[in-house]
Amino acid sequence: MRLLQLFVILATTFSAHSQGVIRGKINDGQTGESLIGANAFIEGTTKGAMADLDGNFSLEGLAPGTYNIVGRFIGYRSHTQEVVITGTEVQVLQFNLFPETFVIEQAAEVVAKVDRARDTYMENIKKKSAASIDYISSQQIKRTGDNDAAAAMKRVSGVSTVGNFVFVRGLSDRYLKTTLNGAEVPSMNPRRNTIEMDLFPTNLVDNLKVVKTQTANLPSDWAGAYISVETKDFPDKFMFNYSSSLGWNTNTTGKELRSSQRGSKDWLGYDDGSRSLSPLAQSAAENGWPSTISVSFSDQIQYIIDRDVISSSTVDAALADCGFNSLNDVSSYDDTQCILAGLGYADQWGANQMGDSL
Repeated sequence: MRLLQLFVILATTFSAHSQGVIRGKINDGQTGESLIGANAFIEGTTKGAMADLDGNFSLEGLAPGTYNIVGRFIGYRSHTQEVVITGTEVQVLQFNLFPETFVIEQAAEVVAKVDRARDTYMENIKKKSAASIDYISSQQIKRTGDNDAAAAMKRVSGVSTVGNFVFVRGLSDRYLKTTLNGAEVPSMNPRRNTIEMDLFPTNLVDNLKVVKTQTANLPSDWAGAYISVETKDFPDKFMFNYSSSLGWNTNTTGKELRSSQRGSKDWLGYDDGSRSLSPLAQSAAENGWPSTISVSFSDQIQYIIDRDVISSSTVDAALADCGFNSLNDVSSYDDTQCILAGLGYADQWGANQMGDSL
């Protein structure tokens, strides 16, 4: 009995150690790139494995025998390979899957369009570029709410602005080059090499790209940075966009302030009648309210006496020198000049254009 148990244990151990392994990699047959998430499974069973980030898969615990391994991925033609497991060996497979072409019976056109306004588009360009690139996409601009390219450029690493002119890593416009969709934009200022970036509203911009190292495909007349403004494509259909904003001032909002009298319709830009003329002023205007008021010469001199606090003895002496008994005797411009001279004043302007009265 003990010999039988020992035989069963040894047979079981041998069977466990005699299982084979199938490993492999699944690639794109055209580009050679790894197909992440592709499937490799044994035909006719539910046993399989998924390709990892490098496209590798592994099928373990296989008993000796012949297996048909199927490599499959969405949008690609499936491929089957036959593998023979004889013991504990490791079989290595290589699957090169090619895109599958579908024939549509009715006339149809499928158009794929890249969304250049998203961060993922610019990140892919940045990864594949040999130059040092920084950017700000339309997706980021929508989050910040910048109105023009000058305000948006300040959010790019190493970029600052002086007014509406861009500085990259401390280098001024003399060392920069600005293009619009690949075409050089001339400066409107003869003393500047680049243009003011506030000319471009952000609602027309897909992304702003700043290239900081030179490459063979770019012009060579810059040393600081190559700025590329890429605009949005012309829309294929009607689009309606709107924006709104809300703001307040902590020093004034909700607080009592001294101000002029306001009407109930001021917020609409209309007057509710609270600023109309009073009935008394309106009736005076309708009855020919004079536009000018005449002031006598004696009143003018009396005003000067009261303003400068001139003593009565000085006034009496000036009247006596001019041959007058009182200010009521002053009746002309010459009389006024005589009295003013006696009081110590000098007329530097002469008679006014209105004659002998104000």
